[in-house]
Amino acid sequence: MPTYTYRCPTCKEVSDVEKSMLADHPKECPVCSAEGLIHLVGVPTVIYRGSGFYTTDKVLDEITDPEYQLSEADQIKYFDEKLKEERTVKVFT
Repeated sequence: MPTYTYRCPTCKEVSDVEKSMLADHPKECPVCSAEGLIHLVGVPTVIYRGSGFYTTDKVLDEITDPEYQLSEADQIKYFDEKLKEERTVKVFT
């Protein structure tokens, strides 16, 4: 069941309410019984599990890929060489 957060404009009390998505929003503050609760919108918590996500696959790449196991100076050299290879224009005759 989703949890919704509301703030009372009168007493500034913040309260969490578990309710169905189809149920009506509460009308009165549970503390002071004032009307006009303000629905606060929060950031949802996202948990990535399994493969197929950038956050989980990137960690595996850093562990298994040898280019991530280089020192910082060696990584700069490695990626500079990679860029040079990509910039070379191959002309087919």
